Amino acid sequence: MKSARSVTIGLTLLLAASAVFASWYDDYDDGLKAARNGQWSAVIQKMTAAINVNPKENDKARTYGAIFINYHPYYYRAIAYLNTGKYEQAVSDFEKASGPGEENLGSIETLMSRAKGKLAQSSAPPPEPQPPAPQPQPRVVPTPVPVPVQPAAPVIDPALRQRANTEINQAKTRLAAAMQRKAGNTPQYAQATQALTDALTKSAGARSNDDLNAAIASAQNAATIADLAPAPGAPAPPPTAIPTRPTQASAVVLADSTKRVRDALESYFSGEFDEATKKFTTLARDMPTNGYIWAFLGASQYSQYAFEADDTFKDEAMKSFRKAKSLRKWNGGLPPKYFSRRIRKVFDSAS
Repeated sequence: MKSARSVTIGLTLLLAASAVFASWYDDYDDGLKAARNGQWSAVIQKMTAAINVNPKENDKARTYGAIFINYHPYYYRAIAYLNTGKYEQAVSDFEKASGPGEENLGSIETLMSRAKGKLAQSSAPPPEPQPPAPQPQPRVVPTPVPVPVQPAAPVIDPALRQRANTEINQAKTRLAAAMQRKAGNTPQYAQATQALTDALTKSAGARSNDDLNAAIASAQNAATIADLAPAPGAPAPPPTAIPTRPTQASAVVLADSTKRVRDALESYFSGEFDEATKKFTTLARDMPTNGYIWAFLGASQYSQYAFEADDTFKDEAMKSFRKAKSLRKWNGGLPPKYFSRRIRKVFDSAS
């Protein structure tokens, strides 16, 4: 009888332990989703719950069965601490993190440097106020002055303020990713940095919801432009075979079209999207059944939208992408060698 009771108690404890250990990867998955959405308080809560059960980071952490995940809870909790002003906790977690997880939000070295800088600023004592210089007091004869009616201060939506902060943080992350792929010297990176500065200025001086919406638009532009910044270098072209007579004749026949396409592509890859749109528009009229021409036209138009925040360019880009899809099959979507991740994502959404 005593043996049966011991077995029952043992099974109960084993099941309870399994339930506890089975929950850490659910908390980690929920925390990862919250990080993608900029919900930093939820990230701290979920990653803390996962760490309490499984505190060891691992690139191949086993969840159950033969399922393995890239497990780095300290990395995401540190970023959440950084974005909520808890800089000392952020530094501590970055020191424990061994690398980014499935969602790379920036290198640990860059984020650690930012957290330490913020911590140093918050720890510095405020400067002592200087006594004002004595001013001569003129003799003023008091006269009755009407009291002006002060207009009511505009009400700012706290949720909109939080969204602005989230978009700005996303833009910072995209810039950090561009720097990580060594695209910091490109015109797109400089333009994205300028757009982020504009977003920060508008957010800091916001006096109304309209001001915050303007800051959000600038931050979104910065993120989009940062994604367009290309990494330096390109694979060397394969050795050119000796052209046959048909090949030589084709080159002669298509010489003008080839030159025009190359000219349009040079404008596109150098970031001159206004010129690229004009040139690809003409090419699309002359070569209306070429799916690649329509795809590059849509990419140029969407890049204009990213720079100028004009929905007209976005609508035209979606029309061009739909035309490109109707002319050819894109197995796996647009090739990443020529189109940024943001452009490929928008292309996939066009139906």
